[in-house]
Amino acid sequence: ATAFAWHRYQAGNRYVFIPKDVSVTLPEGTNIADMDGILAKTGIIQSGELIGMAADSAVAKNSYASYEGTLFPDTYRFDLDTPAGRVLEVLTDTFEKKAGNYRKELIVASLLEKEVRTDADMRIVAGIIERRMAIGMPLQIDATVAYGACYKQFVRGKYCDVSQANIVDNIRVDSAYNTYARRELPPAPITNPGLRALQAAAHPQASNYLYYLSTPDGTTIFSKTLEEHNRAKAKYLR
Repeated sequence: ATAFAWHRYQAGNRYVFIPKDVSVTLPEGTNIADMDGILAKTGIIQSGELIGMAADSAVAKNSYASYEGTLFPDTYRFDLDTPAGRVLEVLTDTFEKKAGNYRKELIVASLLEKEVRTDADMRIVAGIIERRMAIGMPLQIDATVAYGACYKQFVRGKYCDVSQANIVDNIRVDSAYNTYARRELPPAPITNPGLRALQAAAHPQASNYLYYLSTPDGTTIFSKTLEEHNRAKAKYLR
């Protein structure tokens, strides 16, 4: 982030000032590809530069998966001529300053960002994830399947829209991110979570629930049994 700076140019008999730097908000729960699109739209980077930097292990000296989750979602101000490598550095440095002590909660927090909205619901779902893992039950989270469907594109430095992934077809594909086929967490975060989700992942709320669903208005319905869950689906997701 920098102070305001301006370009000055002459238009006829007067000078016109345009900002040299711009403010950009990277929302909680966006992945690296989403952040790339937002930063490119504001003119800070060229489309594909951030994904490419994260994917280029020769430059980044890390895997793509090691960056996902550690680009802190926040409001930033960048010069329009900031190199993509510097943008990546600022986002990871901000994570270290604001959330570096939550590294072990990153994967669960990244799931919470995709699953529920409120702090209270995040804590309950964190507890459900913990309980399912304890009894050897698959997490069955669609968002991980969608991310897995896009992952091959991401590691090649290409954009992929996880919201357009075909969940039904990709559930049949045994990838490391398929939480229907595997009884474990995905190997790395699927989003860049904010502090709310990180704190919820660090403080899961124990309950008797094993199931949950989100209604069209964003309300979360929790169920203790599969029978209750199926009734809820019939009621709220018709």
